[in-house]
Amino acid sequence: MAPNMPSNPKGLSGDAAVVPASKVQKTEGYSIMAEASPEHYHGDNKLTVLVDMDNTLCDYEEAFARTLKATHPDVEVVPASKRLNWDIAKDYPASAAEKVKSICGVPGFFEGMRANEGAVEAVKAMADAGHNVLIVTAPDPNFYAQCSQEKYNWVEKHLGAEWKSKVVLTRDKTTVRGDFLVDDKPTCDAGAMKPEWELVVFDQTYNKAKQGRRLSQWSAWREVLGVKPELDCTLCRNPRQNMENLYPNGINFSCVFPSFNQESIVRKTLAGLVNQKIKSNFKFEVVIVDNNSTDDIDAIYKKYRTKLDLTLVQRRKLENTFSVPSARNMGIQQAKYDYIIGMDSDVILNENFLENMYQFLSSKPNNVPYMVTAERIFVCTEGHTDDKLLEDYGETERYPRILSKANYFKPRDNRFSHGQILENVKKGWQPWAYFYGMHTAFPKKIWQKIGGYNEVYDGWWGYDDIHFAWEMTVKGGCLPTVLGGTEVFHQEPYGSQWVPLGGVVDKLGTSNPRLNKKDNPNWQRICDTIDGYAEWKTDYYQKLAGDIVML
Repeated sequence: MAPNMPSNPKGLSGDAAVVPASKVQKTEGYSIMAEASPEHYHGDNKLTVLVDMDNTLCDYEEAFARTLKATHPDVEVVPASKRLNWDIAKDYPASAAEKVKSICGVPGFFEGMRANEGAVEAVKAMADAGHNVLIVTAPDPNFYAQCSQEKYNWVEKHLGAEWKSKVVLTRDKTTVRGDFLVDDKPTCDAGAMKPEWELVVFDQTYNKAKQGRRLSQWSAWREVLGVKPELDCTLCRNPRQNMENLYPNGINFSCVFPSFNQESIVRKTLAGLVNQKIKSNFKFEVVIVDNNSTDDIDAIYKKYRTKLDLTLVQRRKLENTFSVPSARNMGIQQAKYDYIIGMDSDVILNENFLENMYQFLSSKPNNVPYMVTAERIFVCTEGHTDDKLLEDYGETERYPRILSKANYFKPRDNRFSHGQILENVKKGWQPWAYFYGMHTAFPKKIWQKIGGYNEVYDGWWGYDDIHFAWEMTVKGGCLPTVLGGTEVFHQEPYGSQWVPLGGVVDKLGTSNPRLNKKDNPNWQRICDTIDGYAEWKTDYYQKLAGDIVML
């Protein structure tokens, strides 16, 4: 994994230079800050060929034998010709297990592998012929960060810097779309999804029993894959090209959010929607799903129903008012427009949010689904009324910028300061991990296609939105996008011990559910669902806040 910025739990000296983008809300017009490349899926009339690295593109056997001899000369090397198992540890005695496992953690192990004969020339020839070639590889879970970075370095060294954007890191290759996967692992077609690609087994001693196409030498790729060196494809291979118009009634918006208490905060959320600057010919509505609030949600509805196209859905008595995924589904079911602005009840939209979203979608084909997020600005609105905001949207500039528990006490949205969201969305590296329910916009038809939010996440904090974004991407074909001009204000709950920018965080005040993953069943659910997410996110968390309790 590429390095993130270090966290500084005792103070702000390391983070103070990162200034929140507090002025960008006033900017008219949008900017595409990061957009997932369609090449991570099928593209037009191209074949998409997925290529594994270890023992397929790279000579893993030679590197392993060389490194084992150098670091543990007492362990006898098992020659490649006698290997019986894809998992190399199973070919060595149990007494040598720890030494064998340690080899992949030797600095430079992955980066120093030789290319298999003809491999580099073959993948470049595929690309030159017009085919879409992606390097799809699984990082070693024991040395995730080091392995990931070294694989990127290998690709840059042997194929060129432009190929780094073609790398997809995942331990479940069934989630990647393609026509062919060239891989030495005989069981890589078993995963969370039924693969769209056909497995082409790269010949090794341990995969002889696997049936199907085989590639014994890279020079034979054309014959084995059955494709011509020049493109002669008459069938469209991009599933999005066959998708119907996502906005048959035009581009209009349904802003949907669940709500539970925090009456004064909800009022300002609605006031921000009233003050949307709209220049184009589109409509929008607001749908609130109330999870048994005990404050006066009816008064809020009565005040704002004449100012907005507003629907209030009040749920029957709930066993657990923290039923967020089911509330989102209920609200979207009520939505009458084709593009959903997913929100939380404490989010104030940029005054140009909807106009900028409309301009962005209008510039794109209406049959290509985009899933959009942007930066959060953390503020305290306590002591500020919704009436002031109704009078002047500039009131948002007077809200104190704060260090929020919701953002692990970082001065800027941690996805931007520590999470490298722009880089990782562009290269398709766990892009769904950045799409939070409080600020994710998407086509309603794709929500219908995947079956909506998974309601098994009801009742506990978080990760329902990550699971949803993952399914929208891998099943729905959405292109994750970070859109400048659609930033939002995140309001801190009233009465919380917030800290002003430039202040010092008292870590005793961080006892919130975000820091305790160990006792949160949703954390285990998401880790069991998305292969590789646990390792990736654990590394992220440890760089973000060292006192997060993991499983």
